[in-house]
Amino acid sequence: MTRFVALVPRGIAGILAAFMAAYFVTDNFGGTSVLRLSNPFLIPDLLIVLLLGIAALLPSRPGRPMLIFSLAWSAAVWTVSLAHLIMAGQVARGLGHLGMILPAVIAAVLVIMMQARQRPDRETPDRSAATASSSP
Repeated sequence: MTRFVALVPRGIAGILAAFMAAYFVTDNFGGTSVLRLSNPFLIPDLLIVLLLGIAALLPSRPGRPMLIFSLAWSAAVWTVSLAHLIMAGQVARGLGHLGMILPAVIAAVLVIMMQARQRPDRETPDRSAATASSSP
């Protein structure tokens, strides 16, 4: 079960990276061109593809922090894009971003929870020794 849960964030990162790659290859799925220098999201969106793609393929140890970072980066970029579209009056188009934001946030939380569970517990000091030495 733990191995399956560990693969879920990688799978989500891979799917999101593939979706964004398709977004670029099809030039916004045939909509308004995104492959122009005046697009303020061009570099952040390209970084999403790169970061998520690398994070999905890295081995477990270096992959965990990279997954957290890349999923958080992606969610942040998509959230700014969502806010931009809402302010531009394109609410219906913007709400589609939630289909990318929510999986990215959930996957990042899964990685963080798994990492916290795998960390060995810190040694707690023996309270009985501390109270015995302080009594007169």
